[in-house]
Amino acid sequence: MHATTLGVKLDQETRDRLKKLGDAKDRATHWLIKAAIIEYLNKEERAEREKREDAERWERYQLGGHFVDNKDAMNWLDALARGERTPCPR
Repeated sequence: MHATTLGVKLDQETRDRLKKLGDAKDRATHWLIKAAIIEYLNKEERAEREKREDAERWERYQLGGHFVDNKDAMNWLDALARGERTPCPR
């Protein structure tokens, strides 16, 4: 993997906060910034995947009309809460 430098302009307050947190965690501000960016990307990529999956499910429902009845879903969730492992309703 090839790494390159990317400049980010931050106001003094944000820079001070990064420095303070870095000192408290015994980490460089570079490490904090990189960790924050990676965490943000993971969260946003997961949200985009979920949106895409939701759109695909909605399209399948519109084409076929298949759905899981709320009663069946709630019974399944209640069983999971009791520690029972039953197949997901289809």
